[in-house]
Amino acid sequence: MSEEKANIPNYLWQSIVVTILCCLPVGIPAIIFASKVNGLVIAGQIEEAKAASDKAKMWCWISFGLGIVSSIIGVVVQLGMFGAMAAGSY
Repeated sequence: MSEEKANIPNYLWQSIVVTILCCLPVGIPAIIFASKVNGLVIAGQIEEAKAASDKAKMWCWISFGLGIVSSIIGVVVQLGMFGAMAAGSY
């Protein structure tokens, strides 16, 4: 295995983590692209492996970002509900 082949990350564990913890629908493409990387490297399709790796990384970040945004929205909504209950307007 050449040095170039060894340096293509597959992002599989990151894809699984963001799928479970952040955003399931967006994490699934990350897992799909991540699972393709090693097979493409073994087949000698280095450019395709790099593209799949880049797409897996992109989908991981999108899933992570959506998870953070939805968590912030959830906290704001809960604080708003708590404030309304404390004011007696529930």
